[in-house]
Amino acid sequence: MSFTSRVKAELGSLDLAARCCVTAELGGMILGASVLTLSGRRQISLGFRTESAAVLRRALRLFNAAGPAASRPRLMLRERMAGRREYVLQLSDADSHRLLREQGMLRRDETGEDRFAAPRRVMRRNCCRRAYLRGAFMACGYIADPRRRYHVEWVCHDHPRAMRLKRVLAQVGLRAGLSARRGSALVTLKDGDQVAELLKIMGASLAVLSMENIRAEKSLKERANRAVNCDQANLGRQLAAAARQIEAIEAISRERGLSFLPPGLESLARLRLSQPDATLEQLGQQLSPPLSKSGVQHQMRRLIALAGEAALHESGRPDR
Repeated sequence: MSFTSRVKAELGSLDLAARCCVTAELGGMILGASVLTLSGRRQISLGFRTESAAVLRRALRLFNAAGPAASRPRLMLRERMAGRREYVLQLSDADSHRLLREQGMLRRDETGEDRFAAPRRVMRRNCCRRAYLRGAFMACGYIADPRRRYHVEWVCHDHPRAMRLKRVLAQVGLRAGLSARRGSALVTLKDGDQVAELLKIMGASLAVLSMENIRAEKSLKERANRAVNCDQANLGRQLAAAARQIEAIEAISRERGLSFLPPGLESLARLRLSQPDATLEQLGQQLSPPLSKSGVQHQMRRLIALAGEAALHESGRPDR
């Protein structure tokens, strides 16, 4: 089962809330998955389409809870390509008109024509905004598996519906994007925190826990990868520095011999040649007296400087 199906199944199992929230959720669901046919001022046909059995059950519960006007939907099953099924709930013209009027989803424009709209009276309440978003997501929403990416989208039939949904998201503090694809309007969320907040708002508690666990796992893996990369980079720098030190010591050994060096530098030079992979801390601990990392680093710089002096052959034995 996909993550989207799991979320919709969880949302579909939630208890119905107050009547105002039933109205809002039904409004979001109708707005997302309905097909409206408006022919004249009184001829209205409302159809609801979905391929999800969980969404269908939720829609039937909402229609029944909405009152007598929506209690007699006609259920049809259509076979689609690749063995897919589409469920269609169809209301008569009279029931469609009555339901939309009762729910405040049908309004007359300046020309006298009926227009479909979100119910204004319930959108002022946060509980109803949450219900509206839940209905819209169940009808036309998709959420990616958070293991791969953080992405939620609603595929709306037209731009006005998408803008209406975007405004409701903004009212609950979510900043959605708007785009178009294949003749449909898309409303999207792509931030992990906002996706998690949406799940909380809609009431998908189990999905929130699952997503937060996945986010925690991804965060641990990212930190572990950064630590490994950092260790590898440090090891690379350490080996490069050791190679430069050994090259300088071998140059001194060829030109004058290591006995030319002061005792402290000679001991360090021989240690480095015998232990090319040792860290500066490890070398310093084996000296007598022991030296700190910064002390060893300073002595290594002296060795490199001595190897680079052109007058090394002509100078006398350096001060000890």
